[in-house]
Amino acid sequence: FNMKYLITFILLFFVPVAGATTAPDWVLGKGHPKYNTFEYIIGVGHSDKSTVSANESARADLIKNIRVKVTSILKDYTSSDKSFAEQSVVSESEFLLEGSQIKDGWVDEEKDLYYSLAVIKRSYVSDTLMEMIGVLVSKNDLTLRQADTFFDTGDILKALIYYYDGYIESAKLVPYIQTYNSVILNSSKMGLGKDYSLVFKEKIQNIVDNITLKPINRIMKSDVVQFEVVVLFNNRPIAFPVKFYSMYKHYAERTLCKLDGCSINVSALDIVNSNYAFYLMSGIDTKTLKKHFTYELEPRLFKRLELLKIGFKKQLDPVSPNTIDRDVDRELSRKDRAFRRMDQEVQRGIRRYHRPDIDLSPLRKRSYS
Repeated sequence: FNMKYLITFILLFFVPVAGATTAPDWVLGKGHPKYNTFEYIIGVGHSDKSTVSANESARADLIKNIRVKVTSILKDYTSSDKSFAEQSVVSESEFLLEGSQIKDGWVDEEKDLYYSLAVIKRSYVSDTLMEMIGVLVSKNDLTLRQADTFFDTGDILKALIYYYDGYIESAKLVPYIQTYNSVILNSSKMGLGKDYSLVFKEKIQNIVDNITLKPINRIMKSDVVQFEVVVLFNNRPIAFPVKFYSMYKHYAERTLCKLDGCSINVSALDIVNSNYAFYLMSGIDTKTLKKHFTYELEPRLFKRLELLKIGFKKQLDPVSPNTIDRDVDRELSRKDRAFRRMDQEVQRGIRRYHRPDIDLSPLRKRSYS
């Protein structure tokens, strides 16, 4: 009888332990027997809310595994704008989730956690990346041809804009190719091919290094200051944004310099300082230039443009009190002479006044008795 109760007690004690499920290998990071890592990329997610949340977590982990490949490559890749390239690759990889599937799940009853397993075929990822690489190569080719056309026709500003767009966009190509090579896990690696980033960069530097600013006129007539310049590329006039500004007073003017140059005509009173001097400067208007571009300009590529400046400095003769007095006396004398001439004209007019035709002699000969 006692033995019976002892057996019952032992069974009651050990049944819960025997009934507890062990976490599968894929939860512990050891892979899934049905989905080997040579054929699949996997993602494991968990949530304390529901299986739906766990599924979302698994898909996020799946994409994260692809992102890790991309971001790790970017750390070793000297691109024009790493933050742009990484953001673009990561955001454009989101649609890979369309090829993912939730293939397994498990509930940790003790911790009340839901686990999900998301998988995607490596072939799907590689095919998708191959398509994206093809699109990027075609886009880079088109941008390069368009930029070259603008360059050949003398539209240097537009050529520079297109070259820089291509320079930024091409930064995504190498990470995509290297990600593709890491996904396929075989010897059929894709070559980097044409280095578009380097081609675009050299085109940009060729333009920036050969732009100059040349003065045409720096003159002052009466109290008007005229300052005229022209922007040149390889000694040929081009259209380019230019600014004029004063070093002494709060004065600035921005304009798009045309092929025949650009100028300002400003009153000396607006730019002269207390020492009767003015100092005008003309330079490339980089602030306006940036507005023409789709992406933020990389400072090291365009730094030289900020250094292109031409000055127009002049010291004027100060106006002394004696000079002012002489001017006043001269003006008063001029007015006095004018009044005297007017008075003389009036006197001459009086003398020319005609006497009446009536005979007044009888009145003069009148006698009084």
